[in-house]
This record gives sequence, structure tokens and C-alpha cells, in this order.
Amino acid sequence: MEDETEIGMKWISSFWRRVGAFFIDSILLGVIGLLLGLALEDLFVEVGGWGRLIGFAIALPYFGIMNSKIAGGQTIGKRVLKLRVVNSENQPIDIIRSFIRYSVIGVPFFLNGAQFTNEALLSFWLYPLSFIVFGGFFSLIYLYIFNRVTRQSLHDLAVGTFVVNAGVSEQKLGSIWKPHLYIVGALFVTAAVVPSFTKTLSQSEPFKGLLATQIALTNNAEVNYAAVSYGKSTFVSASDETNVTSYVGSKIFLKTNTVSNVELARELAKIILNNYPQAKNKNLIQVNLRYGYDIGIASKWNNHSYSFDPGELQANE
Repeated sequence: MEDETEIGMKWISSFWRRVGAFFIDSILLGVIGLLLGLALEDLFVEVGGWGRLIGFAIALPYFGIMNSKIAGGQTIGKRVLKLRVVNSENQPIDIIRSFIRYSVIGVPFFLNGAQFTNEALLSFWLYPLSFIVFGGFFSLIYLYIFNRVTRQSLHDLAVGTFVVNAGVSEQKLGSIWKPHLYIVGALFVTAAVVPSFTKTLSQSEPFKGLLATQIALTNNAEVNYAAVSYGKSTFVSASDETNVTSYVGSKIFLKTNTVSNVELARELAKIILNNYPQAKNKNLIQVNLRYGYDIGIASKWNNHSYSFDPGELQANE
């Protein structure tokens, strides 16, 4: 006999119930990540952006096991909201299939933000990385939002699964709108082609100079990783005067928690000035010192920002 709670309910889960279940699971994994951070903070800081792979190593077995038939196709979040992962026959899937399913969504997410070396980003590896990270990420988001017939995103389509309301009988579904698949294909092709333009751009100024400055900063014994950019900020005063400030900005990730060390910030600002001549023509050199970690499922940061006048730095050389 059909459960009364399922009367009038659709077999396929709604978008917001899936989001709610994922939010609950993310909170749970975040708590686990923060607890691990209390014991392993130094290790997480040392591995830098690659710490996101630690998060993947935790999330993969959680989602892989819980979304399989071992746990009835339900993570804790899905159990709370009465959802589950099933195949086309409304049955939970085996663990291998479940691990593959989560890898399709997890790999692009956790690789996004990892600190690849400049050599890797300027080599052949940039093409498959862009294909996986950006093609996968944007395809997942697109299908989550716009595939309203089967509510399957990329990871569901890859292994033939559905996220459904638990206890509701299987219902006949329409087919996924074919243009969705063409758009996903276009997103992957675009992601694979874009690196050819970015590589050419990286060999021209000012990006070539920014890259050299980033390397010089990373060679400092206190620095784990650095990113350098430039730009302008606009401010309108009370008298309606428009003031434009040009700057070279930097985010510098430290090996030790010395973000309040103004002398270190000044030393790093001088490195920027000496390696990026265009900085002499800017109004400010901004140095943002950061210490902490990001393992994908949790993060912790201490930071302090400093601004220096290029003219004063040159005068004190």
C-alpha cells in the first residue's frame, strides 16, 4: 500500500530539497574539517592549496559510501530531507558506481583553488586541467539549474542516477532536453580552448612581469605562495570629486603566523617594486599577508593588509 506521505509528491526531488540536503552534509563535513584543523593546522598550512585534496579524500568516502546501497543511497542530509540516490529502476547503486558519481562532481570542485605551479599552468597540463575544472564546474551548475525534467546534473548523467524522494514510487519521466547536452558540450570545448589564449597572454606585458614578481615573492623564505595583480579603485568624495587610485595588489600566503609583521610586509613590497617596474608609476603597493588553510570542506584564515607609497619605498632603498 502506498505511504500517505507520498500522495501528490513527485518521484524526482526538487532543486531546493537537493540544495538543502547538500547544505546539511556540507555543515557536517565542515565540522569534521575544523576539528581536524585543530590538530593538524601546521600540516594544512604547509601543503597550501593542495590541502583541498585532503578535503576531497574525506568527502569522497563519505558521499561514495553513503550514496551507495550500503547506506540505502542516503547521506545524512538526504536522510533528514527524505531523499536518496537511485538508478533508473529506483534501486540504490553499488559502491563503485557511487564513488565514480561523486568523483565527477568532487574533482572539479576540489581542484578549483589548488595551487598549481607556474610551470604546470604554462604547460600542456593547463589544457586538461581547464577541461576538467572549468568545463566540469560550469556544466554541473548549468544542469543543476536548467535540467528541470530529470533534475540530473553531470554526475548523475555520467552513471545513470537520479535523486528522488524516498518512499515515492517510480514515475515515468520525460527525456532530457537535447539542447542541454549541446550546451554542456560547448562548455567543455570552450574550457579546453581557452588556455591557448591565456598562455599567449601570459607571455605579454604586464602579465609576464606579474608572473616574474610572483616567483620572486615565493622565493622569500617566509612565503608559501603569492599572487600579484594590478588595478584601479574609484572613490567619489563628499564634494562629488572623483578620485582614482592605481595600485599593484598582492595576496601573500605565509608559512608562519606573522601577518602583523609590518617590516615583513615592507620587505615584500620592495620585492614587488624591484621586480615589477610598472609599480613605480602606481599610487600604492598593497600587500595582504595571509596565514591559514583551505581544505575544501573547511578553512581558517588570519590576514592583515598594508599599503605602501612606491615613492617612499624608493627613497628608503
